[in-house]
Amino acid sequence: MTTCIHPQAVIFDLDGTLLDTAPDIIAACNATLEHFGYQKISPKLALTKVTAGMRVMLKLGAPDADPAAIEGPMRDYFAQYYLDHINVYTKPFAGMIELLQDLEAAHIKIAVVTNKYENMAQQLLQNYRFYPQLSLILGCDSLAHSKPHPEPILKALAHLNVAPYDALYVGDHLNDIKAANCAKTRSAAALWGYGPGECAEVTTWHAHYLLPTVADLRALCL
Repeated sequence: MTTCIHPQAVIFDLDGTLLDTAPDIIAACNATLEHFGYQKISPKLALTKVTAGMRVMLKLGAPDADPAAIEGPMRDYFAQYYLDHINVYTKPFAGMIELLQDLEAAHIKIAVVTNKYENMAQQLLQNYRFYPQLSLILGCDSLAHSKPHPEPILKALAHLNVAPYDALYVGDHLNDIKAANCAKTRSAAALWGYGPGECAEVTTWHAHYLLPTVADLRALCL
């Protein structure tokens, strides 16, 4: 990265990009496993699948569980526990609050496109003072398709009235970069997040930018 691109809009992934949500997600997974008679899993193991969804995480600790149980009562317990404890340990990544403030001051539009359920994303983000700055929040159930399909990013671009090349999508997972590239927007891999520990080597993602820190994102945008 050698230059500032001055985007008209920055669209963020949520988990592992905007907020460090893993501690609360892992706590919900372990509470569920304990409730159904299984042992907790370690944070290190949980982090290998923390963005893969509730069912996949539960299988780490309950590999012999009836798939119907994971799909039904265990998943339901996980979801409700998480909603009830959604912002206990979660926090913004270092420098993110200040970056969002400065993006707004620079009249750069901000949106969130996440594979979290929309009601969960809304409930979580309402806890933060930057919530009113968000022009749009789309979840995995907001449209017919979710990432890595480009539909939610294209919807966000239309809502923001910004051309793809004038926007930057920032995410920590390979699916984020796939979606952004298919939407023809600029893509930035947030290397401070969870995806680099879950996906293939980041240099194979074909992101336009590889950003080790939030400070690097600031330098790219401002």
